[in-house]
Amino acid sequence: MLKIFGIAVIILSASLGGIYFSSALKNRVISLKRINYMLEEIYIMLKYRSATVYEIVNSLNEDERFGELYFLKELNFSPERSFRQCWCDAVEKNIPYGLRKSDVELLMNIGKKLGTSDIEGQLGAVRHRQAEIEAAISEAEKEYLRKAKLYRSLGVLTGVFIAIMLV
Repeated sequence: MLKIFGIAVIILSASLGGIYFSSALKNRVISLKRINYMLEEIYIMLKYRSATVYEIVNSLNEDERFGELYFLKELNFSPERSFRQCWCDAVEKNIPYGLRKSDVELLMNIGKKLGTSDIEGQLGAVRHRQAEIEAAISEAEKEYLRKAKLYRSLGVLTGVFIAIMLV
């Protein structure tokens, strides 16, 4: 009886590992879509309200749709630090779940461009970053479709293989 329980635990553990890696791929897609939506909101605020970076961040923090982007809440503004430094520090402390290093670089580049030029320059920079994020979303969705089922299946099969080897 104990042996059967042990085998079940091994199969379950390996299966959960596969599910974990599969969900990490899905979470990357979700995080990138949230960031893209945030960029659209930033674009609207810049274009129609000529908002400052501080007004933009405050507005995004008040919007519950961006509650999962924890780095926005971590933006601590101080006179001795630039907005760029505050943004990058906040992103480094609270990287959205599932993002890769290249995705984090894209996110940091958003903060590096905000508030550094006139409205038209910022609008162009936001659109450029949106195009980059959309390309990353497309790549992430393809990867999810290609690998998610594989990870789940591989987890189960690995568990079964180990169980068979132990029997």
